[in-house]
Amino acid sequence: MIGTKLSASVIFTWLQGAGFYRDVHQKAVDCLPHGEGKNWLDVGCGPGLVARQAAARGYEVMGADTDSHMVRTAKRLARWHGSTAVFQKGDLQSLVGQQADVVSAASLLAVLDDKSAGLEALWGFVRPGGYLLIIEPTAKMNPINAKRLISEGNLPCKRRSGLKMWAAAREGRAVDVNAIAPTDMAKTAYIECLEGLVGIWVFNKAA
Repeated sequence: MIGTKLSASVIFTWLQGAGFYRDVHQKAVDCLPHGEGKNWLDVGCGPGLVARQAAARGYEVMGADTDSHMVRTAKRLARWHGSTAVFQKGDLQSLVGQQADVVSAASLLAVLDDKSAGLEALWGFVRPGGYLLIIEPTAKMNPINAKRLISEGNLPCKRRSGLKMWAAAREGRAVDVNAIAPTDMAKTAYIECLEGLVGIWVFNKAA
């Protein structure tokens, strides 16, 4: 793999097998109530980890991604894991009109040209009384901090070297979610993971 530019699908599918990566996203999903009778929209779903975790908590889940290969991979992994989550190709524009009790976006804002508009669009998908869940690497996410955290030995062993890969992919692309959040977004929780390398934001929309 050295010297080869890996596709995002390959990188993030491989990362889903890393214990630290699964744990971060599971912690985020666990911030929300159980989902019996409720729906969840995961935007920029990638290979579908968050969508599968949300479905396991009782939500009716749809994941959407602009990358056709990501969507195919997400569908394949959902079948493999016996998940009820479904997936389709879609972006913020094509999803206009969708409403969900929970809307999530993991590592999405970092790759958008207009992050403020992206966050507003995500907020618009949230049904009154619902939640927006954002998971993003912070400004602390860089190869030096990743290497330090790995060397301390506090991460699950499986694929922990993947933290350096994640850091390299996201270095210099941190999003200050608080700074770009619309004024009507009420933050209900903020959680730091991996010693502050990753942030989890939860916003609740008034009923």
